[in-house]
Amino acid sequence: MVFQKGNTHKFKDGNVPYNKKRKAVKQNKSDSYTSKYIRLTKEKHNLVVNDPYANPQEKSKRACRAARLLRPMTEEVLLTKPIRKNAKKDKRPDYNSNRAICIYKMEEMWNAAFKEHQLSNPQCGGVLLCDLENEEKRGFGTRQQLICTKCDYKSKRYTLYEELETRKPGRKASKLDTAIHVGLSQTPIAYTGIQKIFLSGNILAPTTSSLQRRANTVMKQIEQINKQDMKRRRNDIIEINKLRGKENPHAISVQMDGMYNNPLYSGVGRTPFQPATQTVYTAAENETSKHNILALNIKNKLCSKHSSLDVDNDSGRLHEDCTDECSANIPMVKSIGDEYTWARECLLDLKEDAIEIEHLVTDADSSAYKAALDLHNEGINNVEPENFLDTRHLSDHARKGAKSDKTLLKVMPATTKLKRQKLLNNFSVDLTERCNKELALAYKFYAGDFFKVKNKISHTVDAIANCYMGNHARCRKNSFACKGFQGSWLKRTSFLTKYF
Repeated sequence: MVFQKGNTHKFKDGNVPYNKKRKAVKQNKSDSYTSKYIRLTKEKHNLVVNDPYANPQEKSKRACRAARLLRPMTEEVLLTKPIRKNAKKDKRPDYNSNRAICIYKMEEMWNAAFKEHQLSNPQCGGVLLCDLENEEKRGFGTRQQLICTKCDYKSKRYTLYEELETRKPGRKASKLDTAIHVGLSQTPIAYTGIQKIFLSGNILAPTTSSLQRRANTVMKQIEQINKQDMKRRRNDIIEINKLRGKENPHAISVQMDGMYNNPLYSGVGRTPFQPATQTVYTAAENETSKHNILALNIKNKLCSKHSSLDVDNDSGRLHEDCTDECSANIPMVKSIGDEYTWARECLLDLKEDAIEIEHLVTDADSSAYKAALDLHNEGINNVEPENFLDTRHLSDHARKGAKSDKTLLKVMPATTKLKRQKLLNNFSVDLTERCNKELALAYKFYAGDFFKVKNKISHTVDAIANCYMGNHARCRKNSFACKGFQGSWLKRTSFLTKYF
């Protein structure tokens, strides 16, 4: 065989090529991928562009696969499906809407209109329809008149809602409007919310100004009714004390506290002003299990007509342009957290019905007790009040005090400062739980006799301190929650270990 140059590099017979005898090699999708151009709405364009989690490296990897965004278009309008029309076409406005009507008022309208139409045009074969173009809307109610489709018959307007008997001349209010405003005063729904509810049911809703005018009238009546109800409850408390045989039935036990539209501590470090502008200070009785509210004091700084900081000397109002219906009753510079003044006004209100305070339950930082004590020292009240602290506020105060005590932090049995602080936090929570448990068991053991509970708890305090230090000798005698070494409190608590 003659040697030929290059024979070793030629393909041999039967060789299979790398593409398996295919004429073309299929490209990968990543090699042939082209960017897609798309135009989005402004809202969707911002959502695509603003990616809060993609880092620069991730964005560079996505660049070859990302779509090319064109200039955003206007917001797309969502069109609802057209509703199939009824067989009978009615060209009247709002012919398919709903109304809030009184049943017997509607029956009276139709019966009277049928008779009147039949007597006026006996041969007419038309039907009676509501004249919606001339409808009168009054709040949530309506006044309708009927017209004939063939003749020129037109009835008088009928009121399709019940009216309130005010014994005064002029237009009478609707019972439905009054009832709805009474419900609104008991729920956190405003005018916008009630309008959305009615409009969602395709029911015509009154305007905001109409709702506000009616609310101004209804709220005054609700305020008077509440004052009468609180006066009745005060008389009931006095009568209950007389039936119990109490020596002084006019001396009662009361708990007092205030609520604010914004927490007072929420503005600490951010604003020199108090964040709250509205407060409600309440006084509830502790004589019965119902704990009825006997006095209420509402203060407000907000008014839609003025923002003055001073009181007008001539009129005595907060602003000379404001009417007697001004919603603000304290100036803006007045401290909203002045519980001394609010409590004093409540106590004077109770004094008008011959009620004095014998026991007063408040939180630890309240000045209501000082107001009650000053009324006694001034000779307005004859009964000297005694102050008691609310267990809930007292527990929070004790927990925060133990948590911030630097001396306790040093004696915590832990190796590092972080572990000592964590252990101190658990100890502060456990201490409050222990105190609440001791007080609850003491009340149960002595059947609610406060004087026996007070005497026993004074010895329980020393037993609790010795218990945490490992000395359970006093626990068996003076503690209700810990029974010595066998039934130690530390063995049952979930906040501390039994070797604490």
